[in-house]
Amino acid sequence: MKIAALITAAAATALAAGSAFAQQTAPSSTPPASASSDTSAAPTGTASSTSVTATDPSSGASVTTTTTTNGPVPDTAANRAKYGQPMSNAGKRTPAKGN
Repeated sequence: MKIAALITAAAATALAAGSAFAQQTAPSSTPPASASSDTSAAPTGTASSTSVTATDPSSGASVTTTTTTNGPVPDTAANRAKYGQPMSNAGKRTPAKGN
């Protein structure tokens, strides 16, 4: 590869990194005005949801983010009959135990 192409690629990378750094906002020293979090431990096999609301005191803008995850599926003989064997090599070699 020619040295001119390497220098051009390095310059383009530095330019992109500089513009990405310039777009970052300075971290505020004050916590958000209203922050609420609802987390609860979900039993095995059920979904859990976490919701967080944050409000910026200077502009009044707010955002709510929600993350929903499924719990693990118990490894029982009934579930293996219903859904099939595990996909991992170790899971296929071990018997169903449950939780």
